[in-house]
Amino acid sequence: MYRIERVWICVLLLMSINLSALGQSRQLTSLSADGALQMNALYSEEGVELDGFLNESIWQEAVAIDKFTQFEPVEGAPATQQTEVRILYGPNNMYVGAMLYDEDPQAIEEALGRRDDYNRADWFLVSIDSYFDRRTSYTFGVNAAGVQFDAIQSAATNRRRGGANAPRDMDPSWDAIWYSKARVTSEGWLVEMRIPYSMLRFSDAKDQVWGIHFTRRIPRLGEQSEWPHVPRVKRDNLIAEFGQLKGISDVRQRKNIQVTPYTVSQILREEDPDNIGSALQSQSVDIGGDLKIGLGPNVTLDATINPDFGQVEADPEVLNLTAFENFFEERRPFFVEGIQIYEFSAGPGRLLYTRRIGSDAPIIGATKLSGRTTKGLSYGVLGALTGDSFNPSRGYGVTRVIQQIGEYSSAGGIVTLFDEANDSDGNHARSFATGLDWDLRLNDNKYGIEGFFAATNRSWLNTGLDAETGFAGKMWLRKRQGTWDGFVGFDVFSDGFNPNDLGQIRQNNFLALLSSVGHNINGGRAFGPFQRGGMRMSFNQQVSYDEGVNMGQEFDIGTRLTFKGFQSIRFGVEVANPFGSGYDIFESRGLLPWNAPSSFNIGGDFETDERKNWQIEPGIDLTFYNDGGRETELSFEGALNIGSRLALTAEIEGGWEDNVSAWSSNEAFRNVGDSWFIGADSEHPEDLTDADYVSLAPSASLNELFADASTVADGQYYLSMFGQRDTRSTDITVRSTVTFTSQLSLQVYGQLFAARGRYQDFQLHVGRDQLVDFDAFPKRDEFAFSRLQSNVVLRWEYRPGSSLFLVWTHGRRAEDAFNPLSPDPVSPYDNSFNDQFSNTFDIFPQNVFLIKLNYAFLY
Repeated sequence: MYRIERVWICVLLLMSINLSALGQSRQLTSLSADGALQMNALYSEEGVELDGFLNESIWQEAVAIDKFTQFEPVEGAPATQQTEVRILYGPNNMYVGAMLYDEDPQAIEEALGRRDDYNRADWFLVSIDSYFDRRTSYTFGVNAAGVQFDAIQSAATNRRRGGANAPRDMDPSWDAIWYSKARVTSEGWLVEMRIPYSMLRFSDAKDQVWGIHFTRRIPRLGEQSEWPHVPRVKRDNLIAEFGQLKGISDVRQRKNIQVTPYTVSQILREEDPDNIGSALQSQSVDIGGDLKIGLGPNVTLDATINPDFGQVEADPEVLNLTAFENFFEERRPFFVEGIQIYEFSAGPGRLLYTRRIGSDAPIIGATKLSGRTTKGLSYGVLGALTGDSFNPSRGYGVTRVIQQIGEYSSAGGIVTLFDEANDSDGNHARSFATGLDWDLRLNDNKYGIEGFFAATNRSWLNTGLDAETGFAGKMWLRKRQGTWDGFVGFDVFSDGFNPNDLGQIRQNNFLALLSSVGHNINGGRAFGPFQRGGMRMSFNQQVSYDEGVNMGQEFDIGTRLTFKGFQSIRFGVEVANPFGSGYDIFESRGLLPWNAPSSFNIGGDFETDERKNWQIEPGIDLTFYNDGGRETELSFEGALNIGSRLALTAEIEGGWEDNVSAWSSNEAFRNVGDSWFIGADSEHPEDLTDADYVSLAPSASLNELFADASTVADGQYYLSMFGQRDTRSTDITVRSTVTFTSQLSLQVYGQLFAARGRYQDFQLHVGRDQLVDFDAFPKRDEFAFSRLQSNVVLRWEYRPGSSLFLVWTHGRRAEDAFNPLSPDPVSPYDNSFNDQFSNTFDIFPQNVFLIKLNYAFLY
C-alpha cells in the first residue's frame, strides 16, 4: 500500500508540473517562423496600479523576459546584471513592468533631468513597432529618477536628432502622454509603464503582432544590454531585427482628442532707433493652440493656429564664407513631431525643409494628416499659411506616400507646392517639386537597391520670365549588413534642379560616382586593447552636368577605436583633387569655374572614459593646400554631472586660416579710352549707372591685365576677385540644466562667438585657369563680427502634456563694416578677441521676457 501511494504521489507531481508548464507555455518566449524571438502579452481586464511595485498577482502570472545580452561593452556576452520584463495589456492600455536587479543598489545613478533628456543615469527603454512595418517604432524610456523619455525611432533617417546623448536614429521631439513610476529598492530598481493605445498606431486586425525591443543602460559600467540582441553588423537594420510581441487580441485604439490652447505674454526691450542709447520697450499678449485628433487606429490629424516657439533655443552663430546657405535642424515641436513620414532625401539635400515655413513671416496656421492603411501604405499631408497680421501671403503644401513592399522593402512619392501671392518684387511666385523613391531589400535584408528621381519647376507668373525646371536622381547598390558593408552609386543633378522654396539643397549641376566601404574589425567584437573598432573608406568623382567640367575627386579613410578602458579615439585623412585638375563651379558665385588647389586634411579626436561622471573630448583638424594655404581647427568639449540635479556641458572651438585662396567679390569694370573705372559697389554692370563708377589709378598694365578677359558689353567687364584669406574665429558655448524635480527644471544656454578676416594679394580671374595679380585693386575686404546670445528657460510640466514656461532671451551683436574704398580705414582684423568680446558687451542688448502657459485637454 505504501509503495502504491508513493507511485500515485509521483504521478500527481509529474502531472502538476506538466499542467503548470502547459498553462504557462503561452507566455514563454519562442522563435517565430522567420527565426525572430517572440513573447506573449497577458490580458488584464482591470490593469494594475502604477506604484513602482510589481506586487499584483497578475504580474506574477506573466512570465518574464530575462535573457538580456550585452551590446556594450562586450558584444554578445550575457548582461552582468539580471533584468526581468513582463508585458500586460488591457482594453485601453498596454503595461510594461521591469525588475532591474543590481548587485550594488547604492551605485544606481538617479540623475534628474528634463523630460526627453537622455542623461547620464540608469535607464530602461522599450521600443514598439506597433505598425509592424520593421521601419518605425515608438520608444518609451524611464530612468531610475523617474524621468521620462519618448521618441520615434526610424530606420529611414539614420541621423542623430536628440543631441549627443540621444540614442541613434531616435527623434525625441515626439511627445506622448503616458504614465510611469520608477522606484529604487534593496535589490535594484523597478519600472512600471502604462501606455495608452491612443499613443500608438496599429492596424485594426483582430490579432496583433508588434515588434518589440528592450534596452537597459548602466553608465557606471559602460554597459548597454538588450533583448533581443541585434549584433553590430546588423545595426543598420535594427528595427527589422526586433523581437515579436504576440497575444494581443481584440484591442481598439481609443479615439484620441487633445486640445492644447496656449497664451503667451511678452516684453521686448531693445535700443530705440530714434534715440540711440535709450531703451524702447513694448508688450504683447498672444493666444493660439494645437489640436490632435485620432481619426482611427492609424490616422491622426494635427493642427496649430498662431503657434509660438519662443521657448525654442536659438540657432548657433557660425562663420560661413562658402557659396552655400547654412541649414539648421528643425527645433519647433509641431514640425519635428512625426516628420519622418515626410522625409524625402535628395542626395545632398531634401525636398522638404520645414524651416522654410515661417522664415519670412509668422505662421498663421498649419495642419498635418498622417496615417497608414492595412495594406501598408503610409501617407502624410501637410499644409501651412504664413503672413503678417493674419494676412496670408505664402502657402506651403506637401503630400507624401510610402508603400511597404514585403517585409523590408518600400517605394513612395512626394509632391510639394510653394505659392507666394506677392513677393518682394510684386510678382506671383510658384514652385512645384515631385519625386519617387525606392528602397528595395534583397537576400533577407542583407542587400539593397535604393534611389530616387525628382523634378522641380519654379515660375514667376505675369512677369514674362521663363520657368526654371530641373531634375535629379540617384541609384545606389548597398550591402546593408555584415562585417563588411558599403555602397556604390551614381547621382545626377541638373543645373535647373532647385527645391529650395520648400526644400533644401546646397549644390546642383553635377554628375557623381560615389562609393564607400566600411569594416567592423573582428566583427565588431574585442581585439587587442580595444573593445571594438571600425573603419570606413570612401571615394567620389564629380563632373558638372551642364558643361562636363571636371569637379575633382575626394578620397577619405577614417577609423574609430574604443579601448577596453572605455576611452575612444577617432582618426581620419581626406584628400581632395589629388590630381590637381578639379574645378569649383560655385566659388565664383555664378562666373567662371575656378581651378581649386589640391588639399590634404588630417584630423581626429579623443574621448575619455564614458563611465565617469565627467568627460572631455579634445579634437584637431588640419588642412594643407598645395598653394601654401592652411587651416587649423581646434575643439574641446566637456561634460560634468554634479550630483543628481546639475549637468554642465561646454564647447570651445577655434579656427585659423592662413593664406587660403578664396573668392572675395565680383566686380564691375569699365574701360573708356585709356581710363579704367570700377564700380563703387560690387554689382553687375547693368545695375550701375555712370555715377556709380570710380576711377582706377592710371596704370599701363591695366590694358594687359584685361586683355584675356571677356566683356559683358562694349568696354564693360564683370569678373571675380580672389585673394589670400586669413581668418580667426572663436566659439564658446555653455549649457547647464538644473533639475528640481522630474517636472521642474531650469535650462541655461549661452554662446559667445567672434570672427574676423581679411583678404590680401588680390588676383583677377580672367580665365578658367588664369588668375593674374592685381596690385592696383583699390578695395579692401576685411571684416569682424561678434555675438552674444543666451536663453534661460524655466519649464514646469505641471500635468502630462501641460507646461508653464518662463523664458529670458538676451542678445548682443557687434559688426565692424567700412567703406572698402575709404583711404586707410582702421582694420577690424587688427582687433584682438579680447577687444571684440569687450565691444560686444558694450552693445545695447535686446532682451525678451516671455511667459507661456499651455494646457492639454484630453477627450
